[in-house]
Amino acid sequence: MPAQVPQRDALYRDGEQRYLAMATTMHTVLMGVHEGDWTVPTGGYGAVPIGCSLEGGGDLGYRFSYRREVTLPGVDGETMSAAAIAAFRNAGLKGEAEGYGKGDAAEWNLVAEDEALGRVVVTVVPGASRVEVSADTPCAPGNAGELSRMVTDDEARGSDTLTWRSLPATEGPDSVPLFYFPVGSPVYFNEDGSPVEPQPVVTAPPKAPYGD
Repeated sequence: MPAQVPQRDALYRDGEQRYLAMATTMHTVLMGVHEGDWTVPTGGYGAVPIGCSLEGGGDLGYRFSYRREVTLPGVDGETMSAAAIAAFRNAGLKGEAEGYGKGDAAEWNLVAEDEALGRVVVTVVPGASRVEVSADTPCAPGNAGELSRMVTDDEARGSDTLTWRSLPATEGPDSVPLFYFPVGSPVYFNEDGSPVEPQPVVTAPPKAPYGD
């Protein structure tokens, strides 16, 4: 593996910095659009890295995929799009909203391309009373599997395959970004896959034994 590709502690530190920067900016966007609780779709929390191919192909890397959604009965597309534009501006992003379709099929999309965050999208679907927010970061050098094992503390978990239960099911005004999920982390999902109510509140994220 080329020397410039971060490994072990350097990889964790790089991934943590990239994720926290993305998650912090996206929290600003979320709260600017709707200052309440958002649902995290299954697999959409964003802290567990995904494998990808670096620009030019060949070498593999990792990226983060962040997804949030909220149901808002009576949501108005134009009003919410204006709120999203203001939220983007407050987060240091630039984007323009475009409307598509008519009636129940109407949809508003606001898209921003950012060097660090990658592609950020806010989608407003009034007919479904739904607002969706996503971010897909650029592919970064590093082994996604190695980084994932550190983020989810798989070595310490051993045969425990319930890592997904330690990933938050919601994000609200008081949420803080989490990037390390060791054994003993709060459980956000019940065994049947339903969210724990109320969701655990974490104000001091656990410190990982990497990246010092």
